[in-house]
Amino acid sequence: MTPFSQTPTPGLEQCQPPPIAEAIAEVRILNIQCIDAARTSDAAWFRRHLAEDAVIIVGSGRRMRKPEFIAMLRDEPKSYRSFGVCNVTLRVFGPTVQVDADAPWVLANGQQGTSRYIHSYAWMDGRWQVISAQVTWLPDSPGARRIG
Repeated sequence: MTPFSQTPTPGLEQCQPPPIAEAIAEVRILNIQCIDAARTSDAAWFRRHLAEDAVIIVGSGRRMRKPEFIAMLRDEPKSYRSFGVCNVTLRVFGPTVQVDADAPWVLANGQQGTSRYIHSYAWMDGRWQVISAQVTWLPDSPGARRIG
């Protein structure tokens, strides 16, 4: 006789992250959505997908919490001619998935550069949420100091 019930507890599946292949597929989609949201300064997307205590470090080194980052998107939107993503790598560490990639961009005014980023997603409350994000401007990004 085992002291634990063999019957699944209702709602417990929300506590457990999905299997690795599913986690990678879900976070890959979230990464594409995140790039689209950054391109369009979509504060609503970040409001939904950033954990309440998320930490964001932008290319200038400025550290922000969720409310400050969302205010920056709303109050200081950027206008991009193009904003892409390449060299994407996803790694799963239990209930956490890290995404690192490069994001080449061109502003509407012609400034261009490449940002390298790493985002950490954690499985919380039955969904993937960004718990930290860091952007680094690559040295070949001449106008980068004016972003973020």
